[in-house]
Amino acid sequence: MKVNILIVHLNGEKVIYNCLSSIYNNTKGINNEYNKIKIRILLNNSADKSEEIIKKNFPGISIYKTSKTIGFAEACNFLAKKSDSEYIVFLNNDTEVNKNWLDEMLKTIKNHKNCVVCQPKIKSYYQKEMFEYAGAAGGFIDKYGYPFCRGRIFDSVERDMGQYNDEKRIFWACGVCFFVNRDFFIKTGGFDEEFFMYAEELDFCWRANIYGKEIWYCPTSEIYHIGSYSVRKERINLKKEYLIIRNHILLLLKNYSALNIIKILPLRISLEIISSIIFFPVKTVSFLKTCINLPFIYVMKINKKRNKIQSERKVHDKEISKLMAKESIALDYFIKGKRKFNEVKFK
Repeated sequence: MKVNILIVHLNGEKVIYNCLSSIYNNTKGINNEYNKIKIRILLNNSADKSEEIIKKNFPGISIYKTSKTIGFAEACNFLAKKSDSEYIVFLNNDTEVNKNWLDEMLKTIKNHKNCVVCQPKIKSYYQKEMFEYAGAAGGFIDKYGYPFCRGRIFDSVERDMGQYNDEKRIFWACGVCFFVNRDFFIKTGGFDEEFFMYAEELDFCWRANIYGKEIWYCPTSEIYHIGSYSVRKERINLKKEYLIIRNHILLLLKNYSALNIIKILPLRISLEIISSIIFFPVKTVSFLKTCINLPFIYVMKINKKRNKIQSERKVHDKEISKLMAKESIALDYFIKGKRKFNEVKFK
């Protein structure tokens, strides 16, 4: 089975060397005579010596370059169109993969006929006994669009004690390692480039659920993630918070039915107002910017996409809501003190 591994890279000679080394050491079929596994890398305006290191140590990798920094969603879509395989896996550059990571995800996606997306168990690079914030053991959301994971709710991350070693259908798979059917990915528009970065995989997975497809978690595939390597926190804090708030509201506007938007959106906005007061000033500024920009973005760029998704809908919101938390995960966490996934109630 041919698979293309797609990596977006923005600087970091050591991190890309470590990532590629782990792939070569733990993946069957890399650069063998059948060339079943192909790696494609987009150097996203990368200005260091990463290209030299890749060419010297990992011959056979296809390298593409941009002259300016583009969004993660756009970069992934570019690589997906360049790929020539049945399956593609988007892999962050700051990851380390374990033995048979790819084969195990292939088994999972083949075991479930409606499965088009799969993710592995994602653990911390520095604390390998802990789950990692982004993805952990598979993603879910509450009905207000707040994401959480098996193994991580907000900032509370669980230790991996085998409690999530079961193969399970999930609501969304993490973009850190996102294994997807290429044909489905391309035909359904790929990642929404308006999201730039953050929540683009959640949006795609919600769309997959609407189209009657499934997303699964594979516990026997395991990777480690450094986290936020390409995001310099001291310089992008406001932009990051703005994109997170804006994109999670866009999720609701794009993917919910009109009736549920009317019911859910005002409550989500109320929760954002409370959050902007508590976490002043960063969330306050980001929320105000969202309120100013969102109407224009929706009318000019999102409404047409929403209409297309809703016209092609195959599964009703009521059915999809079975994969959503019954109550607000924010209230469960901050008011009721629920810190673990097994404390969350579903419909």
